[in-house]
Amino acid sequence: MKLTCKQADLARGLNTVSHAVSTRSSMPLLTNVAVSADGESLRFSGTNLDIAITCKIPAVIEEGGRTAIPARQITEFANTLPTGDVKLSLAAGADQGLKVAGQRASATFRGMDASEFPAIPTAGDAEPLVTMQAKTLGEMINHTAFAAATDNARPVFTGVLTRVRGDMLTLAAADSFRLAVCAHTLRDEGESAGSATDLLIPAKALIELAKVLPETGLVRVYALANDTRVLFATEDVEMISNLIAGKFPDFEAILPKSSTTTAAIKREDFATAAKRAAIFARDSANVVRLKIIENAAIIGASAAEGGDTSTTLDEGVAISGPEVEIMFNVKYLIDVLAVLPAEQVALSLNTARQPGLIRPEGESSFEYNYVIMPMSPPSA
Repeated sequence: MKLTCKQADLARGLNTVSHAVSTRSSMPLLTNVAVSADGESLRFSGTNLDIAITCKIPAVIEEGGRTAIPARQITEFANTLPTGDVKLSLAAGADQGLKVAGQRASATFRGMDASEFPAIPTAGDAEPLVTMQAKTLGEMINHTAFAAATDNARPVFTGVLTRVRGDMLTLAAADSFRLAVCAHTLRDEGESAGSATDLLIPAKALIELAKVLPETGLVRVYALANDTRVLFATEDVEMISNLIAGKFPDFEAILPKSSTTTAAIKREDFATAAKRAAIFARDSANVVRLKIIENAAIIGASAAEGGDTSTTLDEGVAISGPEVEIMFNVKYLIDVLAVLPAEQVALSLNTARQPGLIRPEGESSFEYNYVIMPMSPPSA
């Protein structure tokens, strides 16, 4: 292997695949990044066996070749190199030493036989289930994946349902206390959908995907290996994830169909008030009280030994319907208010014992609903 590439491209490729590399593993090869050069591109691959990421960058290839290099060391080294050309050369023989030389700095990394690196499948001739703007998919993931469960007691709740119906893509995540649903109609330039499909993708995998999706261009989604894996492909990056076996709950039945009271509240003010209430709520099971009155929303919390707080939101607030008081887990409020870009959100309620619904107001590339279950007062 002998080639020249740009430092910025080298760092970008290595940083991208590092999202899939194991930091600790009983298989030393999984802490490595596979490096291969052919044609006009240099390709990096990393996997932890749950997900795999491949990224290609432009390069001037004099001699092709393959090796596997410790991912952490070469990535950190590439990030410190000055901008400009970087030359990579692989020593002949069994020692697999890869020399990386930039301006005024060079290093040699001891490699491993790349033929032992786990095989990473490609889409081949498969037809994509979805083709859509990569930026939109990343935004949909950020609006839903945070609501998935983080423990494996019920594996289906650690995933994000990815549903294709006609020209509609829907992502849904829940942990039994909240539900986030994002729906996008595939109508932008280049967007399309295939046959009706339900895939249950680990939320952790989608969170990593959102970090490596580009701001521009399309992403294509494929089902692989008899629907046991999913592949996301952009122009330069591919990511594969295992799927979760099981049936996601009927989320449409959980979405409130109507409400008696609605409060339109400035998102930033709502988020600040929730964070303030959280200071006291953490000593009382994270419970905050939210009261909607004629012309304001009041959010407060109390701690048995720490005191109490109350914030009245009346600036730019619009209320319709009767007064209602309800208790929520403040973390679930803070989480959703952190991901919504809208200046104003609408909170829809019925009674203190029925779930609330939060929606962003204003234009968006997708429809969003966030259902949050009410809480009971903490026991004394």
